[in-house]
Amino acid sequence: MNKLAKFVRTPMFEGKYDANEDDAVEAYHLLNKYVFDNVLNCPKFNIKRTRGYWGMCDGRMDMSDERFFVEEIILSKKFTHKAMFVATIAHEMVHQWQWEVLSPQRYEEGKTPIMSHGPSFYAWRKPLHKYLIPLTRAY
Repeated sequence: MNKLAKFVRTPMFEGKYDANEDDAVEAYHLLNKYVFDNVLNCPKFNIKRTRGYWGMCDGRMDMSDERFFVEEIILSKKFTHKAMFVATIAHEMVHQWQWEVLSPQRYEEGKTPIMSHGPSFYAWRKPLHKYLIPLTRAY
């Protein structure tokens, strides 16, 4: 059993969970290694009180060199349980992959950059399910 599998099998569903940057970074690195083949660069995590969302991926484009990057992932301070926290990070990482990996290819082809809940988003459902991490449009 690898580290990600062990991480998600800890007491993930016990009580409420207060998000913190250390756990966010740990979850991010484990997901990046075991699901995303380390193709993503860890952005800053901004953990704050949010209204109407659990997480948000802040994608940017540097026009000087046409570079797509994610500046930060914003996470809610409070989650119903740790499993929701991990699923939210995974969800935002899929958006990060769309922005940093898929969007440059699309841009080269004259298409608009993408960060959506379409087919390229749901393509990650099976790889995440391997670790019992659900991927849904919204939580």
